[in-house]
Amino acid sequence: MRDALDVANYFVQYSGYTKTNLQVLKLTYIAHGYALAILDEPLVRDRVEAWKHGPVIPAIYRSFQKWGSGVIGRTRYAPDPFTGAEEDLLNGVFEHYGKYCGYYLSQITHSDGDLETPWKQCYRPGRKEAIPDQVTKQYYKKLIEQ
Repeated sequence: MRDALDVANYFVQYSGYTKTNLQVLKLTYIAHGYALAILDEPLVRDRVEAWKHGPVIPAIYRSFQKWGSGVIGRTRYAPDPFTGAEEDLLNGVFEHYGKYCGYYLSQITHSDGDLETPWKQCYRPGRKEAIPDQVTKQYYKKLIEQ
């Protein structure tokens, strides 16, 4: 388990500095979900919350907030090396989801056809409820089974 900013910065750097805060937030959350389901352990230790526009990891939001809705610029953040399994997972998530805009990533974390997303289970208007890892894990396990 690591800081969410390690994962977020990995996506920022891996993308060649072409991603927005919203995209990195959603990619990190999705990677965390797949890690719970596939690796059977959390990828990040930070709290995930259900905000109006989907799952948010507040530490990431605050860290990249200065770029607004624009592309995140270069950072001096150097995360510890990832394990081979973590890096494979991150690269797989990026290859599948990295092509989408933040708005679309937000939409898919809100609703997903027949499956009730963790955000949908936990969101309460006007509040920032935690999204428990167990709820996220169950959802991503079902998503993989489809």
